[in-house]
Amino acid sequence: MKRLFVIEYGYRDGLDEDDMRHLLKKFLEFGTGPTPIAHYERLDGKGGYMIREFEDDPEKVYELTVRYGPYLDFRVTPVTTMEDAVSTLMSVYG
Repeated sequence: MKRLFVIEYGYRDGLDEDDMRHLLKKFLEFGTGPTPIAHYERLDGKGGYMIREFEDDPEKVYELTVRYGPYLDFRVTPVTTMEDAVSTLMSVYG
């Protein structure tokens, strides 16, 4: 079963232009981490979503959230593909 994370982030309330400049500088320095599949920004300017593969070392995901923590609120949700989930769904409900 393919293991993925959906990481939803929102910009913290009260950030000013200097804070956003610091955040952009951090992003240019550290990026999204080692295994992003996709990274989307919300068009309302309030955050975004990233899909990344699960690492055997979850410390990498934790490090990412700590680096950006002063600027962003996170919700990290483990997911899998529907194709991978079907066999379990069939064994329970089929």
